[in-house]
Amino acid sequence: MMDDLEFLIQLQEIDLRIREQELSQEQFPAAVAELENSIKKAGEVVESTTAKLQKMEAERATFEEQIQKAHESLGKSQERLNSIKTNREYDAVHTEIETYKNMINSAETRRKNLQGEIEKLKGSVDESIKEYEKIKGENEPKIAELKEKIGAIDSQISKIMKEREQVSPKVSKHLLRTYDQIRKKRKTGRVLSLISDNHTCAVCFKVLEPQLYNEIKRGTKLHICESCGSILVWAQAANKEQQV
Repeated sequence: MMDDLEFLIQLQEIDLRIREQELSQEQFPAAVAELENSIKKAGEVVESTTAKLQKMEAERATFEEQIQKAHESLGKSQERLNSIKTNREYDAVHTEIETYKNMINSAETRRKNLQGEIEKLKGSVDESIKEYEKIKGENEPKIAELKEKIGAIDSQISKIMKEREQVSPKVSKHLLRTYDQIRKKRKTGRVLSLISDNHTCAVCFKVLEPQLYNEIKRGTKLHICESCGSILVWAQAANKEQQV
């Protein structure tokens, strides 16, 4: 029975390595997606800030065009003053001139304010680009590394499974069946509870009765924890297996 338990400990270690690879297979794609999403979000900030800057620059260009046209109209109105013959015409042209001057002043003020906002936005665009490049530079190597690991997981599992195929036949069918039944119910894949001098189950920490503890220590038959359902194995059997 003691040899059986020693082989079972080997099997448990192999299965935990397989489970570790399976967890990586589940977790790595999510980690890749998170890193890629960080890059995407940083890129979206660059795009939105740049779009806002372009919109303001287009608005500024509109005001500049309005100013130019108003100046042209103002010049024509001022030229007409020389050919005016009546007071009514003079008043009408003078009103036009004042209107164009007000339009120019208003457009100039708005253009000036826009220019200040544009300069600030240019700074924001530069900062967002720097942040994007930083995040991209940090995340892309991690993404590449994770994708490489993802690609190697199947081959790693296959390699470890070959080890399992060598060890599992060495465990008695009854014990192996019990072990596999428990393992399939547990997300962690941990079935064995290695018992040491503290007289407690290593999984649920239930204190073991002295008689049960002594029987586990002798390793003459199979014992299962009444509290958590783990297979109870004397820890020194694991130490012995590791030394082999």
